[in-house]
Amino acid sequence: MNRSTMSLAGLFLAVILFLSLNVLSGNTLRSARLDLTQEGLFTLSQGSMRIVRAIPEPIRLRFYFSEKLANQLPAVKTYGLRVRELLEEYVNRSDGRIRLEVIDPEPFSDAEEAAVRVGLQAVPLGAGDNLYFGLVGTNTIDDRQVVPFFSRDKEQFLEYDLTRLIHNLSDPKKPVVGLLTGHQMNADVSPLMRFGGGPQPWAIVDYIRDVFDLKALDPRDLALDDGIDILLIVHPKGLDERALYAIDQFVLRGGRAVVYVDPYSEIEARGRQQRQRQRMMGGGDAASGLEKLLNAWGVSVSPDIVVGDFEAAQQVNAGQAGRTRIVRYLVWLRLAGERLNRDDVVTADLGPVIVANAGVVDRLEDGKTEVTPLITSSPQSMRMEAELVRYGPAPERLLQIFKPGDVSQMIAARIAGEVSSAFPDGPPKVKADKDAADDKAEGKTAETPVAPHLQRSQRPIGVIVVADTDLLHDQFWLRRQNLMGQDLIVPIAANADFLVNALDNLAGSNDLIGLRSRGKSERPFVAVEKLRRAAERKFLAEERALKEKLEATKSRIAELESKAKAGGGALLTAEQQSSIQEARQQILKTRRELRGVQHNLNRDIERLETRLKFANIGLMPIAIAVIAVIIALLRHRRRRRRAETELS
Repeated sequence: MNRSTMSLAGLFLAVILFLSLNVLSGNTLRSARLDLTQEGLFTLSQGSMRIVRAIPEPIRLRFYFSEKLANQLPAVKTYGLRVRELLEEYVNRSDGRIRLEVIDPEPFSDAEEAAVRVGLQAVPLGAGDNLYFGLVGTNTIDDRQVVPFFSRDKEQFLEYDLTRLIHNLSDPKKPVVGLLTGHQMNADVSPLMRFGGGPQPWAIVDYIRDVFDLKALDPRDLALDDGIDILLIVHPKGLDERALYAIDQFVLRGGRAVVYVDPYSEIEARGRQQRQRQRMMGGGDAASGLEKLLNAWGVSVSPDIVVGDFEAAQQVNAGQAGRTRIVRYLVWLRLAGERLNRDDVVTADLGPVIVANAGVVDRLEDGKTEVTPLITSSPQSMRMEAELVRYGPAPERLLQIFKPGDVSQMIAARIAGEVSSAFPDGPPKVKADKDAADDKAEGKTAETPVAPHLQRSQRPIGVIVVADTDLLHDQFWLRRQNLMGQDLIVPIAANADFLVNALDNLAGSNDLIGLRSRGKSERPFVAVEKLRRAAERKFLAEERALKEKLEATKSRIAELESKAKAGGGALLTAEQQSSIQEARQQILKTRRELRGVQHNLNRDIERLETRLKFANIGLMPIAIAVIAVIIALLRHRRRRRRAETELS
């Protein structure tokens, strides 16, 4: 057998080996992953894997993705591949309990009809084509969870959304929310009372009931049994030691809580009895707090401090006797954008949140918990004495004494970590004789609770604290409209969405609550952006000077033409014509200089982009070619030496 035949046979065997390895790896190594991304974007977190492994019954996922249409949109196609690969990772980690179907709903097909029927969002692309990019999950009892459309803006929460969907399907029962409130929210009012002119519940109550099973709690007999998943505390006032102890132990046992406290509640102060007390007592009754428990959890909310914020302040009419005077009311705040934590799932997608006379959530210096801000004021804010608002609105007075600092104030926060009981000596044992007599008459005893006393939390606590309660009232987040006899609620702020997001997040398992944003697969050119900012700073002053010069020259021409018309002459003098011509030449010159400045602004950036393109596109092939040439030369030299050795 000659050398050429051996070469052909070797090449044939190499091809066979290559194909065999691909087939073998495709069938046996499908679950193998090597994630080299900076933040492990394609690797599930430990919390997600624990939730997936605990799935009790099969879950079916149908991923609707218009792949053919997405070919026209490279960004969508890339993100679609990212979502699909992450879904496949869930399947690989589920030991067969998750099944994935990938469906391309072509126009006018049965698949498209099914996508519309289950509630997926269609994005029209023109010519009658609709792009679908969503997910439908079902379990064995036909519970359904839907992601209508995967938006790239939420990519950092992609894993959280998918894990939450799987968790909800594996545990489909409605979470029970226990409401403990000092406000007249009327959580248990019947429909008959609503239509009969009785007390009307706050709209937030129905908003919660749409998602959760809401149960009103009696602060005089606070029984927090295992049937309550989340405790919602709004404006707690006058809670005795037994009630505080019940809350303390509920949180230590692993119960979740959302707490709304207030240094001054306008809603309560507006009541007739409260106004009478306000005149006698300075409005102190309009405050609420839970300081003993909050301190044990590592934070504090002072009942004497409200936040004033010039940047976020809403405008109100401070005029009198029919006169209109619009001023900023520093304690009525509209917080949006950077004031909401975009790295936390509770506030990531929220619109503006409106608060009134909000307090401040402070970290304690010796606190051991992790405190994460959710809602903050702007740096142009100030801590103000609550007494300034307890005697009625005084916007102009607040503006006179306002001295902004340079620090944002925390209005809402998430608290996590291990904590100790606020009752280190055990359950409260001392009771007033009257209370004991009342309990005896009702058949109650003051003996030790059934559940053993806990000195420390059994697992990291999950609590969200908000230093305002008025934001839950209808006035601060909705407007009612009557349309053809129907009472419609039109939200003007995301206050209700914030509460439902908080409850929904805390209703999940520890693993789900612990998930954080994972970053985005899209990588910006950091060096390019840095260079762009430096170039802008360098040329901004020159550009501004040229623009001012240009405007001044235009004004000079307009002035000369105006003087000529004012003189009554239709013809300009030779001197005026010369001045105008000179000014016009100056305008042309200035515009050329301005274009030159703008060109210089982009020149360095374009050079860097060219170098990056060369490195990404051309450098690697050149490097491979150089290596190939070096290897070829080394082989040639080795063969020549071998031939010389054989001849000698």
